[in-house]
Amino acid sequence: MKKFLNLLAIATLMTWGALFLYYYTSGRIEKYLDPSFRIYALISGVGFLLLGAFNFINRNRDTGVCTHDHVHGEACDHEHHEGHGHAGHDDHHHSHDHSHDHSHDHSHDHSHDHSHDHSHDHDHDHDHDHSHVHAPYPTAAVASHHDHAETASGMAFSLLILLVPILVATGYSQDKFSGEYLAKWGKIERQMMQMRIAKDRASEAELAKVGSVSNPYTRDGIEADGTYPGAPDTPPDPDAKSKGEAGGESWGSFTIEDLKKMVPQSETGDFLLDVPQIFYTAGDRELMEVMEGIPVEATAQLMPETLNNPNNTRLKAFRLFIECCAADARPLSIPVDFGQAPPDYTEMGWYKLYGKLHYANENGDIVPLIKIERIEATSEPSDGLLF
Repeated sequence: MKKFLNLLAIATLMTWGALFLYYYTSGRIEKYLDPSFRIYALISGVGFLLLGAFNFINRNRDTGVCTHDHVHGEACDHEHHEGHGHAGHDDHHHSHDHSHDHSHDHSHDHSHDHSHDHSHDHDHDHDHDHSHVHAPYPTAAVASHHDHAETASGMAFSLLILLVPILVATGYSQDKFSGEYLAKWGKIERQMMQMRIAKDRASEAELAKVGSVSNPYTRDGIEADGTYPGAPDTPPDPDAKSKGEAGGESWGSFTIEDLKKMVPQSETGDFLLDVPQIFYTAGDRELMEVMEGIPVEATAQLMPETLNNPNNTRLKAFRLFIECCAADARPLSIPVDFGQAPPDYTEMGWYKLYGKLHYANENGDIVPLIKIERIEATSEPSDGLLF
């Protein structure tokens, strides 16, 4: 059993290493890990294989420790080289096995098979029979070498836990999330976005309220010479407004020209935006003012829209965003409105979406959406997961 479990442990190491390398070389790892972490899967796979190979090569190596279970006093089926000292004699290798039966008040001798002979006469004042076997190790040594803490069944169970789940997951996984997962977490992400927007609105309202109150630091003496905390050293240039220079009202404002510098456009002038980029513009007043009504082209997967869709004219466009690995994948989605019943489509299929970007206020929530002009089926892009 011990030999079998040793081979199973080696097989477990080799299996893990082979799977790591398989995912790396086949490209399946792209569905699970951020690119910056993939090299570690390769290194781990090679390490597992080398460790498994080393253990396999040395599987029969004698380590001087028993690899089988036996009770104390039972002779091992291999040699133990221990010095056994006697007074007046050198240490030597020996094995002896003797037993004796005796009853009350009698004498007997013990014969030891050594390189010397000696006998002993003993008188015993007890009335029972017993036998004993001399073990080749002292008691303390036997205890230390034969104390196997882990049972065979426990070791087998541990190895199966390491081996079976990963094999089942590898064979069963389709390298994608279910529609139920995407619908659930897409809804959660939208709710979290609206909570952030509400928090930002509350902060803006608080700042506006504070700004309308007279400066609490103002005192008659300070107000007289115009020096109070926060006062600029140089008054703004009145002409800076038209120039767009620092100090003018237009300084720092976001314009359509800024958007063109930041976002590429297609030959027809459509802004090439990802769904997460559109998703995160909600709540930013400057961005929404500039991006309202711009033509956009986006590539995304489609599935039914379950929120704010009373006339069934919408679908949900989504992309998966990953920060580290598939375990933290978040589906970010926006509704796409066709103005009528959507055309036939493949759920979870990939499409190019063309239309105008719009920001709707629905039940107090700011919802970015695309008013669709047309859609085209497409293959999954190489960057199907966004990192």
